[in-house]
Amino acid sequence: AGDPVPPVELIDAGALDALPAPSPGDLYFDFEGDPLYTEDGTGWWGIDYLFGVTDRDDTFTPYWAHTFADERAALIAFLDDVERRLAAHPELHIYHYAPYERTHLRTLAARHGVGEVVVDRLLRDGVLVDLYAVVKRALRVGSTSYSIKKLEPLYWPESRLGAAVSAGDDSVAEYVRARELRLAGEHAEAQQILENIGEYNRVDCVSTRKLE
Repeated sequence: AGDPVPPVELIDAGALDALPAPSPGDLYFDFEGDPLYTEDGTGWWGIDYLFGVTDRDDTFTPYWAHTFADERAALIAFLDDVERRLAAHPELHIYHYAPYERTHLRTLAARHGVGEVVVDRLLRDGVLVDLYAVVKRALRVGSTSYSIKKLEPLYWPESRLGAAVSAGDDSVAEYVRARELRLAGEHAEAQQILENIGEYNRVDCVSTRKLE
């Protein structure tokens, strides 16, 4: 059984009215990150090992990163994809839930010295939309937190049924386990774990669309 459906009260309809008009190019974005990853000689801590994106049709595009060099390449590929989509749909927005995606895009661009102009433009032009901030302003929810997992019983109660990975902490722990298995030569088992993490991330992105 999933979490119970929490009571909800609308306290500021204007916050909902301020949401952008839908665009066929809209995207839904979610990072998965391991804060304890590091590499000798870098002085850096934390890697965003998966940039996950879905569109309005729930088509999922994952950008994986298993090293800091991979993370740089994933950032470049993600931003290139966003720019291509903006060229086709200048009115699109990128929806996410909570500030992590916004702050980490800035952090990654500064860390790797790439994409800073693009990230600044996305933020300045209001392309990124944090639905957590909207929910907090618009709704009073009778739940222990405003995490998207606690809100899902309101609009997508079956979202996590049967999931091999169903929480952010699980994602990180499973990712670390997959890294260890790869180092031990257990590539098939490691790949299955990565696929489970990818599915968890995809569901987070789809959930963001459904919440919007």
